Amino acid sequence: MKKMNKKGFSLMEVPALGITLVVIAIILGIGATILVQVQSTQTTDGYAYNITQDGIDAIEDFGDWQATWVVIIAAAVVIGIVGAYLFFRPRG
Repeated sequence: MKKMNKKGFSLMEVPALGITLVVIAIILGIGATILVQVQSTQTTDGYAYNITQDGIDAIEDFGDWQATWVVIIAAAVVIGIVGAYLFFRPRG
């Protein structure tokens, strides 16, 4: 069996990364909606209410980083394209 020696991502994988980010955003949104609905059925300042609020806060913190991930991925793609153009073009 041949072992593939692959480093990094190719441009063909960028759409998959985009779809992954969209799926993560959808899951976070659905999770937050469910937690808010569950919390509305609980007694205020009860143990279950507080635990649910911790979950809502965690999803909010996690979601706040999503824009940063998008910028980092976009920067990596741009740097990869520029690097491929500058360093792997034919000399002569």
